[in-house]
Amino acid sequence: MKLYFDDEDFDGQLQRSIGKADSGMANVGECLAIAQQITPGDRDSWYEAWSSFAGRLVQEGHTALTSGHRVSARGLLVRASEYYRQAFFYHREDLDGEELRTAYGSSVKAFHEALPLLDCHAEPLAGDLSGYLFTEQLDEQLPTLLHIGGYDGTAEELYASSKAALERGYVFAAIDGPGQGAMLYDQRVPMRPDWEAVVPGMVDALIKHPAVDPERIVLVGRSFGGLVAPRGASGEPRLAGMMVDPGQLEMGSAMVKRLGDLAKQLDDPAAESQFEALLTIPALKSFLVPRMVTHGLTSVRSYLGELRRYTNEGTVASITCPSFVTDNETDAVSVGQGQELFDRLTCAKTFRLFTKAEGAEGHCEGMAPGLFWSAALDWLDELLA
Repeated sequence: MKLYFDDEDFDGQLQRSIGKADSGMANVGECLAIAQQITPGDRDSWYEAWSSFAGRLVQEGHTALTSGHRVSARGLLVRASEYYRQAFFYHREDLDGEELRTAYGSSVKAFHEALPLLDCHAEPLAGDLSGYLFTEQLDEQLPTLLHIGGYDGTAEELYASSKAALERGYVFAAIDGPGQGAMLYDQRVPMRPDWEAVVPGMVDALIKHPAVDPERIVLVGRSFGGLVAPRGASGEPRLAGMMVDPGQLEMGSAMVKRLGDLAKQLDDPAAESQFEALLTIPALKSFLVPRMVTHGLTSVRSYLGELRRYTNEGTVASITCPSFVTDNETDAVSVGQGQELFDRLTCAKTFRLFTKAEGAEGHCEGMAPGLFWSAALDWLDELLA
């Protein structure tokens, strides 16, 4: 579904923000006004448009707070946090780059300024967990969503999904794992495939919180999280459930197929220069380099080889918790892998395919993420009842 830009990637990222409008983390009119200031295909104008608008919202938020308008200040600051995140999206190729450091830092700062203004208990998590915990009450232990991020997301961005959970009486933990948000940008911890060794530590840390019921922790992974969450669940029997959107069995084969004959040389160190030559193509360079950085790798060949390790083939049968798996008929990322993952699961399981006809077109249901949360949380309500 085209919204504004002819460039499919630019348009997809614009839709990513507009999908947060229901949560108050974006405004459709603002996003379209920002889009009008962007030169199609120009990542620098993308940065300038989003960051300038976000900076103005922060100033307005401070003025509103000084005037006693807490609700307005809250909205301005959480939207500024999202718009700053958008600003650095096309500048992730250098962890020390000025645009990334400035916009990411500003996104986190705006979000932290909004935390005491939220209409729920909200706290940053430190130590063994990187992220935030949101809950409506602290005087009893509640079922908890342990929500890990996607390939290029941040824990701050996950706030957009918290409202749906809080409305149903769940605690919502928005977590950055290896290669995500603060773990990558501040701690310099790259992505890793063995999340079965990561999620147990997250659960260990989360159950120490007084608001978390240790018997009712549900792992949630969306976007790239739909690939690594199943790996995590395979190594964590204490989970009460898992929800993935879209589910993914593995990610290496599709990428390798695009290489054509070059794929045959992926394991040959002598072919290094041929893979590096791919970076002379601007579109491939902008695609590959940020992903290499996310994995802590410096060569194209090593990155493409590394992707083959991101698979649930050998671990999916070890998942024991009830699982809610989705896919989308127009998702270019999963391309039917949700069904493949679902078919391999041996635990209690439910599958949901989202469609264009119901307004849920695209990756993670595009501009209608609420449709996912409605279906997923209905399933979870029944599971935990």
